[in-house]
Amino acid sequence: MTDQEIASIDFEAQLDERQYVARLIRTIVDECPRRQPTSRDELRAQQIMQDELGRLGFQSYLEGFQFNDSLYANLALHFGLGTAGTLVSGMAPAMGFVLHALAGTSFFLDSTRRAFVLRRLFPYRPSQNLVVTLPADGEPELRIVVMGHIDAAFTGILFHPKLIRSTNPDSLPRPLRFLGRTLAVPTYSQFVLAGFDLARIYLGPLTWPLRPLEALLTVPALVAFVINMQLVLQDQIVPGANDDLTGVAAVALLARRLAPFKPANVEMVFAITGAEEASMGGAQALLDDRRKMWDKEKTVVIALDGLSGGELRYFEEGELWRVPVPGWLGDLIREVADMNPKVGSVLPFAIPSGATDVLPFRYAGYDGVGIGCVDPSIQAPRHYHQMTDSPENVDPDDVILALDFTEKLVRAIVHHRLGVFMQGAGEGRDDRGPVPS
Repeated sequence: MTDQEIASIDFEAQLDERQYVARLIRTIVDECPRRQPTSRDELRAQQIMQDELGRLGFQSYLEGFQFNDSLYANLALHFGLGTAGTLVSGMAPAMGFVLHALAGTSFFLDSTRRAFVLRRLFPYRPSQNLVVTLPADGEPELRIVVMGHIDAAFTGILFHPKLIRSTNPDSLPRPLRFLGRTLAVPTYSQFVLAGFDLARIYLGPLTWPLRPLEALLTVPALVAFVINMQLVLQDQIVPGANDDLTGVAAVALLARRLAPFKPANVEMVFAITGAEEASMGGAQALLDDRRKMWDKEKTVVIALDGLSGGELRYFEEGELWRVPVPGWLGDLIREVADMNPKVGSVLPFAIPSGATDVLPFRYAGYDGVGIGCVDPSIQAPRHYHQMTDSPENVDPDDVILALDFTEKLVRAIVHHRLGVFMQGAGEGRDDRGPVPS
């Protein structure tokens, strides 16, 4: 959008943001109840949001891409092959080596966004991102990208609150906290098992005493295979009201709040992504499309994911190891929180498995952070990936609090990077507070 188009929007029109959040979430859940990645309902939800953004005064574009429709089928394939490798390795160690090495290497490359290997055995189907760009005048000195995802997750026994709580690193004894990265052990064990296969190829019967240890090392992959297959076979999609229609609503409202005050040398991008629940497919597509245009040193990425059902947190992500939030950004988050008593402390939360849309950008070298809510009693948002993630269980006040915090954080990023204030931002809202110096 041009500055002239932005200036023509009536940003002063009254909008009850709490009612807006509740209405928007209810509308999308009712009209698009099964927003599986790459599905028709996912597309319909994007079209609803395109209309909503138009009503708010923004011109948005649907950008198509291709991706899989199920993260859990991909996980079951990887760890099922790893389990099969152990079953055949006693009699066919070369085949065991191939299966173990393939499962471990493919998932390592997949989870770190280096390449997709076994995932490509699944069909790629159409999905789409919905993007609003508020350009800078000329070459931007700073670009801020804010994302929320429109698709909804599968559910199954994996997401029982007791199981989620048991996998959080803080709930484990200190020597076992490495198990908090729930996909690390079944992945790394594949390489150990491949080493045993090589030993069997050359040493034959001398390696038979290793069989009990091989069986033990295969247990994590077997458990991962069974749990993920249960999700695939159950084939049930949650309403996804909190995860992540709260983030979608916040992206739209944040664009409305920030557009009138955007500095001329700052570009702002607001994206509603698809296929996030299939492993951040929309964010990966956005990254792949913009990689050559978006300077890493000038771009900061924020993902809003699950803004109700707990206390506000910023996420430390990564499937196989923890990917830390950039130090300057973590410091800024704490400063903004400290200056706004309504928010309280915004602490880091290490996601045991999975990630937000910011992770592909972090692996590619961009600064960024995911923000959402976590209930400390279950170490996840309430109703996380359950059928009870419905509009009735979303608190619009939580969403507005997260929206206020994110607006302040964006303003603080602009001030930190460029030394300028977004003039007028937050006027009329006494609870917004100042920008950190």
